[in-house]
Amino acid sequence: MERFEIARRPAGIKKRVWARNLGLILMGLLFTLGAVVYAAVGWMDRTLRIQFGELIYTLTTPLKGSNMDMVAQCIHASGTQITLLILYFAAITAVLFFQRRYTVVYHSEKRGDMDILRLSRRVLMCAGAVSLVMALLFTERTFKVIEYVQLRMSPSNLYEENYVDPLDVSITGEGKNLIYIYLESMETVYADTASGGAQPDVNYIPGLTELANANISFSSSDKLGGFHAINGTTWTMGALLATTSGVPYSFPTERNSMGKWEEFAGGLTTLGDVLESKGYKNEFLCGSNSDFAGRRSYFEQHGNYQIFDLYTAQNREYIPRNYFVWWGYEDLYLYEIAKDELTELAGSGEPFNFTMLTVDTHYVGGYVCSLCKNEYEVPTANIVACADRQLMDFLSWCGEQDFYEDSVIIISGDHPRMDTFLVESVEDYYDRTVYNCFINSAKEPSGSTVNRDFTALDMFPTILSAMGFDIEGNRLGLGVDMFSGEPTLCETMGFDELEAETKKYSKYYIENFS
Repeated sequence: MERFEIARRPAGIKKRVWARNLGLILMGLLFTLGAVVYAAVGWMDRTLRIQFGELIYTLTTPLKGSNMDMVAQCIHASGTQITLLILYFAAITAVLFFQRRYTVVYHSEKRGDMDILRLSRRVLMCAGAVSLVMALLFTERTFKVIEYVQLRMSPSNLYEENYVDPLDVSITGEGKNLIYIYLESMETVYADTASGGAQPDVNYIPGLTELANANISFSSSDKLGGFHAINGTTWTMGALLATTSGVPYSFPTERNSMGKWEEFAGGLTTLGDVLESKGYKNEFLCGSNSDFAGRRSYFEQHGNYQIFDLYTAQNREYIPRNYFVWWGYEDLYLYEIAKDELTELAGSGEPFNFTMLTVDTHYVGGYVCSLCKNEYEVPTANIVACADRQLMDFLSWCGEQDFYEDSVIIISGDHPRMDTFLVESVEDYYDRTVYNCFINSAKEPSGSTVNRDFTALDMFPTILSAMGFDIEGNRLGLGVDMFSGEPTLCETMGFDELEAETKKYSKYYIENFS
């Protein structure tokens, strides 16, 4: 005969029951950890395209100044995991409550007596362990953590064999002013397939496409193209570092609390350092908190840049004191500020380097500003098209200024999109090339500008060359001057090998650049 029997538990053994249930409480914490990890990694897998190195960098960098909307989006998309957590802890609470007061036994002639509460405790404990294991396996499948660790433990001689210190070569000649515009997440995929992009029916960046055709633009194909995003350059700070120093971001994770660094990449000689030594006045403009990811530290310590960020805009009353949208303020304000700053720099009579970073096209999805039109179903498409129009308007203004002819204007993305909007059809990350264009270059390319394999590392010497400087040996950092026509490391080594080498541990990097 089969039956349930519920009896009140003797008071003397209640303490022992709580002691036995300590394991259940600990497993509950593991279940929570597993659910959180699975939800976060699942959201990133569906929404973002980032490597494990980028994730480590983000998690170990102070979030001051960041846009917390993505955290809200992750939580909003984790409804299933939240529901499971609630049900799991409801079950734990029920077991703990009843087991302290009652025994619940299932009597069966075939199976014997079965303690239902003890069985429930064991099932819940197993669920906690399984949850964490499954989350870790999912994380490994998504980010290839083991491969990352193995490469980080493997030594590389990449820098000993290929790095060129700007202090060891001569950089001569007279240079133009530099206006460098980093367009957040601007890649060539946004163009139509006929132009070289990946959009089947429409070109979301017609202005940038025409600029590339009318000026100098180095391409990975015979159409619109750009540079490949290699390890250590696939997020904004990594891209800023790589394009201005010729090395990828590969500092130890324990040093990533960059707001506390007295020196940021103290051993590197960068674009800002070179230009400052030649009498240039450097300025960096962004539409967010410049402390985020160590940008202020980097630019101030390498070239003594004047920093204009969110708080500068508030203090100078371009925006209200408490104004904050997206990452700070929109590009429509950024471009108006850029006009005023450029006018002031040009009026000083000194050569200048004005570098600015847009923000509206940042992941996740981008920011719809008041200038955006509702032309396309996907909001990100409207944002990218708006960014294209705003840039063209700004360049039109630049063309009317006295400083225009004496200035080289370089436009590039920083890295490919870190979410999946507008890029879902491109499966191979290698094909996600970053836009570049050189206007008013002081030089003409010596070799071909098409079918070139290059990375953000090559932008460092190429920028100086476009300004008019001559570089002994045509190489700086790990980069090659694209105007020289010489092969890049990406072309001589192959992208995959170069990518693998940058992921390895480099004693030279740590000892000389940190």
